[in-house]
Amino acid sequence: MTYIPSQQLTTCLLLGLTTAPWLQASPIYTWEDDRGVVHFSDQPNPNANIVDLDVLPAIELQPTPSSPPDADKQDTQSSQPITVRLLSPHDQQTLRDNQGIIKVAATTSQTLNKHHRAQLLLDGKHYGPPQSRLNWHLSNIDRGSHTLQAQISNNGKVIALSKVITVYLHRASRLQPQPPAVTPK
Repeated sequence: MTYIPSQQLTTCLLLGLTTAPWLQASPIYTWEDDRGVVHFSDQPNPNANIVDLDVLPAIELQPTPSSPPDADKQDTQSSQPITVRLLSPHDQQTLRDNQGIIKVAATTSQTLNKHHRAQLLLDGKHYGPPQSRLNWHLSNIDRGSHTLQAQISNNGKVIALSKVITVYLHRASRLQPQPPAVTPK
C-alpha cells in the first residue's frame, strides 16, 4: 500500500472540495424545436429556458397502517383478517427454464409476526417446510402444467390461502443432463 503524506492528502481534499460545487453549478438549458422535440443542453440556445434544479418534485406519500407496539402479543386479533396473494409467476404464465426452476413470490396484507409461517403448495402438496419468507426457489420441476398456492398459518393453523394459479413449465428436453435434485428438508 502506498503511503501519501498528510499534507498532500489535505491539499487534494481541499482542492476537490472547493472545485466540486463549481463543477456542479453549470446551468442546463431546455427548448422545443419546430418538430416538437424537446432538447436539453449545457449550451444556451435563443429559445432556451434554464432548468431550475434546486426545486425537488413533491412526492405525496400514502399513509400506511401502523401496527401497535405490542403487535406480537396480538396473534391475529386485528380488525382485518390477513390475506395472501401470489405476485409471480402470474396465472396461466408459460415459463421456460431448462433446469426446471420456478421462482415464486407472494405478498400479504399485513406484516407477518413471529408466529406466522408461509407455506407453498405445488400441485396441491407442500413444497419444503413452512418459512417466514414469502418467496420460494423451486428447482428441478418437471415440465408441464403445475398449480401453485401460498398459505399462511399461525401456530400451525391455516389462516389465509391465496388463489390457486396454473403455470406451464417448458424445458428443452428431458434427455438434457440435469444437476442432482435438491430436495427441501
